[in-house]
Amino acid sequence: ELYQAVDKHPKIKKSFIGSGIRHDMLAVSYTHLRAHETSLHLVCRLLLEKKNFLIIRRPPRSTHCISSAASDVYKRQELYQAVDKHPKIKKSFIGSGIRHDMLVPEFNKNADPKELDAYTEEVMTKHVSGRLKVAPEHTSDPVLKLMRKPSFTYFHKFKERFDKINIKKKLNLQLIPYFISSHPASEVEDMANLAAETKDMGFQLEQVQGFTPTPMTVATVIYYSGYHPYTLKPTRTPKTKKEREDQHKFFFWYKKENKDWIRNTLNKVGRPDLLKKLLPENNSWKKNKKAKEVKNTFDDAVPFNRRKKKVSRASKKRR
Repeated sequence: ELYQAVDKHPKIKKSFIGSGIRHDMLAVSYTHLRAHETSLHLVCRLLLEKKNFLIIRRPPRSTHCISSAASDVYKRQELYQAVDKHPKIKKSFIGSGIRHDMLVPEFNKNADPKELDAYTEEVMTKHVSGRLKVAPEHTSDPVLKLMRKPSFTYFHKFKERFDKINIKKKLNLQLIPYFISSHPASEVEDMANLAAETKDMGFQLEQVQGFTPTPMTVATVIYYSGYHPYTLKPTRTPKTKKEREDQHKFFFWYKKENKDWIRNTLNKVGRPDLLKKLLPENNSWKKNKKAKEVKNTFDDAVPFNRRKKKVSRASKKRR
């Protein structure tokens, strides 16, 4: 009945079983589903067969990866030190970014907090040329769960540690987070919250990108099929040019050309609370808002209420 239903679909001329069958269950093996097989009928067929014949649940997350990473912190320090001792190397830098969540004791519970702090301090003082890149990617926990990434809460905790070391060592380093828009399950409200939350942290984002389907990922299966492969629940993805551009605009809430659109959009979806955070009606908050201790320590991420006005040389001479 399933095969007949698939064959009756107007967009499907012929359906084939390409990956073999489970002779004991008389069902197509789901193991060989590849996200790069992007034909709509192929993905839908495999998902339908999985729904009718097999119930495959995602296995519980193993702690082996975390425990291995915890033990690797000390090894990485030894590696960095060995590299720096090489006679032909003056300075070594990490250019591709680091896993910020693994340096937070609340997430990496198998590691010694003191070792994590020592590792973070060594990276910041000796192996960052000025900008430390990290990839929290989103602020929405449902979206991050699809990416198989930890909660955005851990980025807050890492930033607290980063700022503390930055002040203590007088480094004046910049923390550069990377974010993504138009990811499966990402709604307009999620992007508005991302903009408001990162603004409150002091960021004006620059390292941003729209979602691009990548082979062998859950997100790509969702993008092409419209269903979550583990739960089989319908999951929406922003696909049209307008939807993708609209989500991307929230990254640049501070640009004049986007402000009216953001106001209209957030009023339509009934989120005046996010609008007040993102685009307050007056500028009184800039003068009256009290700054928290150890929050922002670099120019690119200092909120407007804490930026010092630069005095030009001409004005100094007049005085």
